[in-house]
Amino acid sequence: MPTTLAVALAVSLALAAPGTAHAEALRPGAMLPALTLADQHGEEATIGSETRMILFTRDMDAAKLAKAALAEDGAALLTRARAVYVSDIARMPSMITSIFAIPAMKRRPYRMFLDRDGTATADLPSEEDAVTVIHLDERTVTRVEYVDGELMLRKALRAAVAAAAGASTPASAATPAP
Repeated sequence: MPTTLAVALAVSLALAAPGTAHAEALRPGAMLPALTLADQHGEEATIGSETRMILFTRDMDAAKLAKAALAEDGAALLTRARAVYVSDIARMPSMITSIFAIPAMKRRPYRMFLDRDGTATADLPSEEDAVTVIHLDERTVTRVEYVDGELMLRKALRAAVAAAAGASTPASAATPAP
């Protein structure tokens, strides 16, 4: 009986591990589901077809990496790359979120879309300690990569800026929700 319980517990934990239960749901060729999230200021927006890149974090180390990569000119980089930053903060204790994290996020010069309960971003793939970079074309996933270095993340953003510059006039990567 203890062995059965141990096996059941191990299977449950494996299925609940972040980024593993739905990691295959969003891969190249898949259509990004409609995502409407509030940012760190409480303003809702929908990630639309004009978005060309999503930077996604689900754990603290990945979030620190994104913060470092966006520290210097993050708002401009995200806008020019037609990118958005989305973070699943569901695992963060609510007291920490409200007292420390959200006030700190509000001081950042770039917009962060926050999934507070993890449901909206459940199908987004992730790897521990890495920023998931999801490349899009009209909400169709063209490529998914996992970036675990600040310089590599900035390089991916600069490449997206160059690609967007070759496309039509830049637009906001997220439109306000009705």
